[in-house]
Amino acid sequence: MIRELGAKLPELPDADLRIQYLVKDVPQRGEVRYGLIIEQGRIADVREGVIDDPSFAVTMPYEVSVRLHRLELTPPEAAASGQVTVDGGKDQLPIMMNVVGRPEYQAMVKELADITEF
Repeated sequence: MIRELGAKLPELPDADLRIQYLVKDVPQRGEVRYGLIIEQGRIADVREGVIDDPSFAVTMPYEVSVRLHRLELTPPEAAASGQVTVDGGKDQLPIMMNVVGRPEYQAMVKELADITEF
């Protein structure tokens, strides 16, 4: 579902990212790794596991991930809390903020959260 919705996002030239996520303390799973691939501001792919050549890596606890996906917390607030770490490619963070800060992206995240059991 995320691929379909993400492909409909408006194009954002030069917004190409490969983000590796590590979510800790996931109930019944422990740690979950997944990659989010953004091309021209659209979600091109999301896959569980480790992706090749990430732009940067983000680590956070499950609780923070859920709050982000429910739009109860913004990425800058999560980073300021000290519970989210970013490794490598910090110069790419402004591109990520441009992508996730768009109203269309926020609407997509809300739509996904409404149908997701956390």
